[in-house]
Amino acid sequence: MQYTLNTQSSTRQSLDVTVPSMHVDETFARITSRLASTLKLPGFRKGKVPTQFIMERFSKEVHQEVAESLVRDFFWEASRKAGVTPISNPSIEKLELKQNTDAKFVASFDVAPELKLPNYQSLSLTKRKRQVDDDLIEEQLKDLQARAAKLKSVDTPVVAKLLVTCDLKVTPFRLDGKPEKTRSFKEQVIQIDETRPLDSALIGLKVDEVKEFTLQHSETDANANFAGKSVKYHVVVKDIRERVLAEINDDFAKDAGPFENLQALKDRLKKDLEEASERDAKGRLQADLLDLLLEKTTFDIPASMTAMQLDDYCREFSQQFAEQGMDPRRINWEAYREHRLKDAQRSIKCGYLLKQLGDAEKVEVPESAVDADIEKFMAENQIKQTLKQVKSELENRGALGEIKGRIRTELIFKRLLELSTVQEILLDKKGYEALLESERTQDQASTLHPFDEGESAEGTSTNPHAHHDHGSHEGHSH
Repeated sequence: MQYTLNTQSSTRQSLDVTVPSMHVDETFARITSRLASTLKLPGFRKGKVPTQFIMERFSKEVHQEVAESLVRDFFWEASRKAGVTPISNPSIEKLELKQNTDAKFVASFDVAPELKLPNYQSLSLTKRKRQVDDDLIEEQLKDLQARAAKLKSVDTPVVAKLLVTCDLKVTPFRLDGKPEKTRSFKEQVIQIDETRPLDSALIGLKVDEVKEFTLQHSETDANANFAGKSVKYHVVVKDIRERVLAEINDDFAKDAGPFENLQALKDRLKKDLEEASERDAKGRLQADLLDLLLEKTTFDIPASMTAMQLDDYCREFSQQFAEQGMDPRRINWEAYREHRLKDAQRSIKCGYLLKQLGDAEKVEVPESAVDADIEKFMAENQIKQTLKQVKSELENRGALGEIKGRIRTELIFKRLLELSTVQEILLDKKGYEALLESERTQDQASTLHPFDEGESAEGTSTNPHAHHDHGSHEGHSH
């Protein structure tokens, strides 16, 4: 075998491979012999079909299989001898394949980028952390109080904040004034917010009362089925309830869990909040660290890696879309991939950068750390098997490498932060909310509507609440 390695770019190389005719003829003989032993053709006994007949009758199929076999064997052998490590399957070009002749092909493939590490040993970072104070603990208590609230039917007209159960019939009208199909929705539960037109129209109604009315929906209505349309509503009130909040005291704490008194509940809330605040601050600090390093590093990334990362994003987004009862076929996938391109590139660059940094700092994962991680998982999920059994199962599923990779990433971050100067800033409620708002404006996370190509015949919804946040809903989901 002869080969020549060519560099197309920093992440793309190719191999010109020549396979001696001896190997070519051996491969043709092996494949035609196998076909001859299995083919059943009129006029021939099984296993007695002449090779020449097979070559004439199935020439295309034989050449295809021979080509795949030669590429599979000799491409990877040439890669090893050339000292390169492909990270993608080869793209085969200029294939020359005939019997009794040397075979030739050009295989192009992606390789990992080479990057020069920036100075990472004297970085200055700020750790922004939400302060856990009495006000935050009080907010959590009120949240527990709201979730533990009991619902009580009331014999009063509908007013703001009450929970109304009603049956709805909804008829949208097209722009030409003709009605569309009427849809019915049973047992819809709405927490009344008088700032919403539909909710406002229910104010004053009593149980068993019926009301018909028409609302003009704006062009920007979140429900695309109603945007810009006039919609007729037929409403029957079935029940009106209010939330009854328990008093926050020692009895409330005992009902909330294994707490002797209210102070014990507050102590537990404080502990949980401090742990959550630390996790949040740690994640943000790690992201800031990566951003700082990426600003100092420039390198190309392989196209195949970007494509695979985008494929992962598409699978996740399709699942999210389907879980909301919508048809993934409505998504403009080309636009979505373009939208997530920078996210994919950043993710890949972070992966390569962290690996190189870990190698530079000689970060290794001790087996004891893997065992401790698995034992923690076993304890949390009450798994009764032995550590050895669980570890063996994880290894068989290929999950052990993922665990080691995650632990190594954590150790790399730990080492990098040890080498950096980190200033911690505690944020009060106002400061933390300002930080979150700033991050929201920069967030590149995907949303549904920009990639929605329009309604399909399946999965459409005319539920007036299908795309609205109506606060708390009890009993029935819509």
